[in-house]
Amino acid sequence: MSRLVLLLAFLAVSFHAVAQNNFTLQHSLYAGAGISVAPEDLAGIESIDDKGYVQNGPTIALNYMARFHRFIAIGATIGHSRNNLNALAVAQSFSSATSVQTEPYRLTFLMADVYGLFPVKQWQFYAKGGLGSMLPDVWEMKIRNDVGSGTIKSGGKFEPAYATALGVNYNFGKINLGLESALLSSEPEFEFELNGAVTYKKQWLSAFNHVVKGGFRF
Repeated sequence: MSRLVLLLAFLAVSFHAVAQNNFTLQHSLYAGAGISVAPEDLAGIESIDDKGYVQNGPTIALNYMARFHRFIAIGATIGHSRNNLNALAVAQSFSSATSVQTEPYRLTFLMADVYGLFPVKQWQFYAKGGLGSMLPDVWEMKIRNDVGSGTIKSGGKFEPAYATALGVNYNFGKINLGLESALLSSEPEFEFELNGAVTYKKQWLSAFNHVVKGGFRF
């Protein structure tokens, strides 16, 4: 995490020096909210109807962007998402009688971003790539059936994360309104405790975050 902060600071200082000679450096700050379209399953447990049991949920994000060239900018994003789980759908994935206790899956992410910009009058279309860290909250699922019982845990530590996004902003002078669709991916580790035996497994997870945002330039 400290390396990510140092990288952002270094890039900002370096591009500020470049911008003084070639382009008027522009800063923008955005706040947005929307929906997180979740992965279908967690920890490799698949629903019996293949429709998934992780439900879509809310997401929020703050974005900073420093534009130092007509077509290039850098920035940072911090966000948070929350997805409920359908415990009944999880229970139906097992053949024997099953009870499931679970809680929402929450995570916070911090990304360093690079933008490719395509300005058209008041419109600004862009593509964005991000590299950073994801911190899932401590999450737990308890499963009991006729065979035995088990607990699946995850979260509480930073995991590398990657993001790509497409978006558009409309400029009202200093005020901007925009839409963004981003794909956030990471590979968190899950701990399985089944009848006293503990194993670990990583799972590649991806979620689409669709956000409506507003901001201002300074």
